[in-house]
Amino acid sequence: MKPSTVAKTTRRQPKQRRAIETVDAVLDAVLRILKREGARAVTTNRIAEVAGVSIGSLYQYFPDKRAIFDALHSRHIEQVDRLIEHTLVAHASSTLEELVKALIEAMMEMHEADPELYHLLMAEVPHGAGGKQAFAVRLHGVFLLAIAARAHQLKKHHDPVKTALIVAHMVDALSHGVVLDRPQGLSRSELKKEAVRAVLAYLRS
Repeated sequence: MKPSTVAKTTRRQPKQRRAIETVDAVLDAVLRILKREGARAVTTNRIAEVAGVSIGSLYQYFPDKRAIFDALHSRHIEQVDRLIEHTLVAHASSTLEELVKALIEAMMEMHEADPELYHLLMAEVPHGAGGKQAFAVRLHGVFLLAIAARAHQLKKHHDPVKTALIVAHMVDALSHGVVLDRPQGLSRSELKKEAVRAVLAYLRS
């Protein structure tokens, strides 16, 4: 791996309200540019212009474009993690099938909102950048609690620790696939049903 792909980009962390608002404006500007103009239009000058800040203000918090992408990645991870944890809590008393449906639907809705962002991050942010863990590893604990609470609905040979990791990987991969890599002519709703069926088939095998 080239040194440039693993080097950490340091940036000033915002603490005051105005500084936080500036950082949020910069990150939101990237999304607007992506949707309206495409990835090639995402430059620091254009970001500053759309965000309504000076280029100097932008560079106070982001030394380069890569730092902006890293911050977008971190924010996306936080949003996904909060969504999954909220879904698990909201469906604490649901059946296994209801829970799987809710998890996959939540993930699909999240990625349908900003597919352009996902493709940008996949292209620009190296896997594991900044020590960030993969979805299934980060959320293994909450998936484990959900699986353990429904152990009576599983076959006896299932190890909850292993099962939680596999289910987290399946939910992540299938949700991404249905939303972002769906061939033309295939229905989102039908593929969601197939994704749910795949996870349940594993859990009930």
